[in-house]
Amino acid sequence: MKMDGNIRVATEAKYKELYNNIKNNCAVDDFHELFFLCACIGYRRGIQTPLKKRDDRFWSRTITPREWSCFYAMILEKNAFDYEKVSDDKGVLAAIEGYANAGMDILIDEFLCDYLLPASKSSDPQLDPTCCKELPKQFVHFIFEQSESENWDS
Repeated sequence: MKMDGNIRVATEAKYKELYNNIKNNCAVDDFHELFFLCACIGYRRGIQTPLKKRDDRFWSRTITPREWSCFYAMILEKNAFDYEKVSDDKGVLAAIEGYANAGMDILIDEFLCDYLLPASKSSDPQLDPTCCKELPKQFVHFIFEQSESENWDS
């Protein structure tokens, strides 16, 4: 596995501000961490949502070796361990983008909806700045609950 570092990883364009908000105010330090978390949520729920409007978010070189390993494992498991499916890192990330997109939808529906600006719930979601103080603790709590829930057992 080469873990190509020169790939632009995209997210849904409407999530640009939300990615920025969460990175600046929450329990993640960089875009790849939130992307990884969303990918795990989407994968565990078995949902891939294609990007309607791609927006480059970060370089694949910021993805850690452990994150790459998880991405490869996801693709292998979903493709009957056909190693050909992980031979192209662009293809791997394209599939993972779908899981991350679905994961962001789930994150919004099941957690972030209470922390969004009212006008943004139907358009490009944005965090309500007045909620940002309590958000990191609640975010970690939500992720912990998800890891303990039956939703994660496939």
